[in-house]
Amino acid sequence: MRLIPQQQGEEGDDSGSEPGESEGEAPNIDSIVGAESNDATDPAAPASADNGIQVGALEAIDPDAAGVSLPGIEPFPGDLWSGSRRSRVEALVPRLPVAAPSLAMRRLALGLLTSPAQPPAGAGEAGALALARAERLVAMGARDAALALLESAGPEGGQSLTARIENDRLLAAFDLDAACAQILGKAGRADDGYWRRVRILCQAHAGLIEAATLGLELLLETDTAPDQVFDDAIYAMAGLAEPVVDPLADPTPLRVAAWRLAQFPIPVEAVTRAAPDVLPAIVVAPESLPGTRLLAAERAGASGALPIEALRDIYRAMSFSSEERADALAQVESLEPPLGRALMLQAIEAETAPALRAELLAEALFLAETQGAHGTAARAFAHLVGTVPPAPAHVWFSAAAGRALIAAGEFDAAARWYALAMDHASRNPEAMRASLRLWPLMLLSGDDDHLTTAKFDAWLALRADESGRTVAVARANWLAILVDALGGRVDPQVWDRLLLDEQPVAARARAPALALTNGLSKAAEDGQLGETVLLALLLLGDAGPAAAGIATVGPVVSNLVSADQQEEARAIALEAALAAGL
Repeated sequence: MRLIPQQQGEEGDDSGSEPGESEGEAPNIDSIVGAESNDATDPAAPASADNGIQVGALEAIDPDAAGVSLPGIEPFPGDLWSGSRRSRVEALVPRLPVAAPSLAMRRLALGLLTSPAQPPAGAGEAGALALARAERLVAMGARDAALALLESAGPEGGQSLTARIENDRLLAAFDLDAACAQILGKAGRADDGYWRRVRILCQAHAGLIEAATLGLELLLETDTAPDQVFDDAIYAMAGLAEPVVDPLADPTPLRVAAWRLAQFPIPVEAVTRAAPDVLPAIVVAPESLPGTRLLAAERAGASGALPIEALRDIYRAMSFSSEERADALAQVESLEPPLGRALMLQAIEAETAPALRAELLAEALFLAETQGAHGTAARAFAHLVGTVPPAPAHVWFSAAAGRALIAAGEFDAAARWYALAMDHASRNPEAMRASLRLWPLMLLSGDDDHLTTAKFDAWLALRADESGRTVAVARANWLAILVDALGGRVDPQVWDRLLLDEQPVAARARAPALALTNGLSKAAEDGQLGETVLLALLLLGDAGPAAAGIATVGPVVSNLVSADQQEEARAIALEAALAAGL
């Protein structure tokens, strides 16, 4: 086989063989690179000055060093794991939280798992870290990224994991025809319990329920790991078990596909236990109640597994009468919270008058905050907040609009509402209160963080008057700790006020995991970027910044700043501040 095309003027037959070559023989290397290149076949020989060819041995490619590029995710540098021990990283990566309702945490985790980087030092099985990274990506709902990573890394065992990821994707989409085309008639995976259950599911899908139950009976006689939840769904389709779903069962793509095939409504408890990669499958399950599907969509949106525009579309798809939309404020509190937010979005989009739209938005955002869903509602309604102009007639809306826009990451738009409130603060008490409510968030979202005594005193007095001294001091501690953690300045008099308070909230806050906190500080001090990010995410956990205590969020933010991750540190600080009521 020729290695280069035949050049004009060269002799040779139509088959492309050189003279003297027979079909199937290796070509004469002299005819390709010239006779002088013979010396280059000896690795010890110096490079020829004439042709510049050098010959040497390539190092083995480390699959754990592979990475992929994701849109919107800035990769970490190639020395990400410099100074870290491989045994520690391999033990901690599988524990990486994936379901936290935090877009900042998701961005950090995606960057950590997909960046191409030299693996940490130490002995280990080649490809083990790449497989662990792919597994966490799948759990996050980033299946495409996991498949791309496995293709790039090519670790041993990657083919079987790739096949399962692709099959789970089809099961989650309830595309049983495509999933079954890959498994029926293929006996090579018969010893794998997962694939045998997929075959059983496909038999049931084809109407061969007797064959499915027989296959299940045979499977149960082996030492394959049990899956009573899946098995009960198959038996129920055969009329041999009650058609119910265990609400405490962890939904997996295979189980959700079995429930949907059996036309079981998925219980709301399953949504609260589902991993992000399964939530979209519940969202599109028509067998389930609308409130359950909406809750799944909101959870998927909060973790980043579902785009915010997709959540809005699901809100719009909910069925409400024109009377319900016209009287949304009277109806919303009687509905399940996710359905109430869907009704409010439809009512607000139907309202064209900016002043009335602002009133509906303010009520919807306030209600969502009382239900613990302000972040989700703020991101879902941000496009509507943007349709209300920051004009003097709407100055009363400044605080609600600014908080929603900051929660949605639209800082420039929030700044315009803050400027409006500040411009009218001296002559409008409502504008003064709005400016003070927005001030802490604007302080945390800006580059020049200076917590001054005068502004702090005015803000603290307002919050104490609104919610009581204890709650106000709790929020004041959050503000001071976060400004300090971001590297800002806090006037000494502010610390004095907090230190002398009778009920220092920091002493009552939930204590963080001490080993993780200590490891995080040491990793940041030693310049171990990857380990700093990894331990910060582990410290925040699956509940995210909104549920973490001040004693946890403070060290996380400050050490991420030390690791030159200011943008994500600030985003985490703002998520915590909004949840704390700032």
